[in-house]
Amino acid sequence: MGSALLSSRFADLEKQREELRSDVVYLQSQSMRNNVIFTNMPEDNASGNETSEESEKKLRQNLETALKLRKETVCSIKFERVHRTPGYPTPGNIRNMVAKFTFF
Repeated sequence: MGSALLSSRFADLEKQREELRSDVVYLQSQSMRNNVIFTNMPEDNASGNETSEESEKKLRQNLETALKLRKETVCSIKFERVHRTPGYPTPGNIRNMVAKFTFF
């Protein structure tokens, strides 16, 4: 194979790689568009990782108390998933909570 052919092939592969990277970034942004990140919500580190159900319960309580939303409104909100940000819980450190809403 000649060097001109290899150089051309390399340029084509670089272009494809950039297009794929752009596609991945777009797909990531679309998958996160219904997400909201909540901070400073207490986390019980004694039992290990908090379950999604526990996180959702804490989030709903916080929506009522901190944001002063009516209980009926909070109960009507539908989540696809509520979870803590990745990583291991450590004493004295509170991980953020990510809530993915069902409806945009």
